[in-house]
Amino acid sequence: MNMDTDTEKRTILIIDDTPMQIRVLSQMLTPMYDVKIAKDGEKGLELAHKHIIDLILLDIVMTGMSGFEVLGELKKSSITRHIPVIFITSMDSAENEAKGLALGAVDYITKPFMDDIVKLRVGLHMQLISQMQTIERLGLFDSLTGVRNRHSFNTMMQTEWNTAIQNKTCISLLMLDIDHFKIFNDKYGHLSGDSCLKTAADVFQAAVDVHGVSVFRWGGEEFAILLPGVTLEDAAVIAEQVRHAMESTPVSCGEDGTTNMTVSIGVGTIFPQSGDRIEKFCDDTDKALYKAKQNGRNRVETTAAKG
Repeated sequence: MNMDTDTEKRTILIIDDTPMQIRVLSQMLTPMYDVKIAKDGEKGLELAHKHIIDLILLDIVMTGMSGFEVLGELKKSSITRHIPVIFITSMDSAENEAKGLALGAVDYITKPFMDDIVKLRVGLHMQLISQMQTIERLGLFDSLTGVRNRHSFNTMMQTEWNTAIQNKTCISLLMLDIDHFKIFNDKYGHLSGDSCLKTAADVFQAAVDVHGVSVFRWGGEEFAILLPGVTLEDAAVIAEQVRHAMESTPVSCGEDGTTNMTVSIGVGTIFPQSGDRIEKFCDDTDKALYKAKQNGRNRVETTAAKG
């Protein structure tokens, strides 16, 4: 990713009650970042909760709340506790630096500000933020297809399961398997096989985007779609839309042109109750998928699952 493009999207919040310092820092950083200004700690906390802030530059000595107090409040909130904070200060004692770091600051920039130092330090932390976001994304998304992975499914399913129990609502699940994928992979090669998986993931996601739900790669050529609050009848309609979209989409075979692939889908629905097991629900839905494949593939089979 181009670094300039990346940084243009990032937002820095400067919390400082000295107009000259605000002006100097703004002139340095505005060409690269979206800069927001707060002239006291209370306003800074308000902006940090109101906007998506990537990095905070925070003065220690201010009228009203000190920088240490502001940092303490930031760390108390689940919304702001993960925002990196760099102290900007003329206080360069080891004691103050240790106090700030102990409270959770990530760095110090001392006055008077040197243009190169400020840009380099801010740029370094922006790179660290990008790296951490990349790591988080890799932990939740399948690297080949770009859809969410099995770990992400487990996390989201547990959340939706607990919500459904509390609200006495249902959960539907689609389990999808690309028909005859091994034959396709063996015939056209692994590169075409990978391309097929990417195409299928895109088709599945496009088909359910209108419902605001996510597609998950379950493993191999198998995928899952989680539909919280969707009845069995409606889930079956969505499954049929996905099946038709896959059947109608050409899949690249490399130098051999294109072909059409199909997908078999199992649909399960449950009103989970305390004591029901997610694993059992997924297994029941997978059995519906197996039934779809047994009955000729390129079809949808449903089951009202028991927990």
